[in-house]
Amino acid sequence: MDEFRRFFVRGLAALLPTLLTIALITWAYHLINDEFGVYITRGVMTICKGLSDQPNRAFVDDENDPLEYGAKLDEWDDLGRQLTAEYKLINMNPGLKSPDARIKEKAEASRNDALWRVAFAKYRLHLLGFLIAIVLIYSVGFFLASLYGRALWRMAEGVLTRIPLVRAIYPNIKQVTDFLLSEKRLEYSSVVVVEYPRRGTWSMGLVTGAPMKRVQEAVKEELVTVFIPSSPTPITGYVIQVPRKDIIELDMSIDDGLRFTISGGVIKPDGESAGVLPEK
Repeated sequence: MDEFRRFFVRGLAALLPTLLTIALITWAYHLINDEFGVYITRGVMTICKGLSDQPNRAFVDDENDPLEYGAKLDEWDDLGRQLTAEYKLINMNPGLKSPDARIKEKAEASRNDALWRVAFAKYRLHLLGFLIAIVLIYSVGFFLASLYGRALWRMAEGVLTRIPLVRAIYPNIKQVTDFLLSEKRLEYSSVVVVEYPRRGTWSMGLVTGAPMKRVQEAVKEELVTVFIPSSPTPITGYVIQVPRKDIIELDMSIDDGLRFTISGGVIKPDGESAGVLPEK
């Protein structure tokens, strides 16, 4: 049992980064497609229907394509084929043979809509909505890079923050998205250890830069700002400002320092082993 658990954990550790990457990409695709793409696709389909009542019959087979690309129903015909909603609208709609002109016109419109849905499904034209959504998102980012775009966006955000319900939600969500997607990344200059949270306890930290001016002027000695990451989630932690003389710089990269923190001290950088007490 112990051997099974060891190999299972080892396999999970090897596969989990790849699986999480795929899951994240899939989530991003569905987010963009479901919230933007499907509506753009409907708009494109509406434009197509405005240009032509139905797709070219050379590209859509009325008999077979609706069965393959339509929305499946829990119904079968005499040949044992599973029917679809589109097939019934195209080939089994009694309104198409109605003597009433209004009923017949409505049935023909439903048939044409079904044909366009089948055509879009057959040729994967729903991807157009996703691709156009990507272009639109890029265009918004390009627009906001301009002075006029930033000013207009600030005005729009000002309006949002005055709406009673929205102002209680939007600022908090914006803080999270700005942290995750901001182009301004937190820069670390070196890995250090410092006595924190008390004397005799050494914590690993990352130097982020100079301290606040008012603190520096009050202390009258050179200070540095150090971020103490939490384990195993280094995106959270504590920010302290300490005298430079009280820190010990380590000869390791930022990535090695973060791996050390995430692993809870298990993964040590190359060349770093357990410390040896000096001889008395």
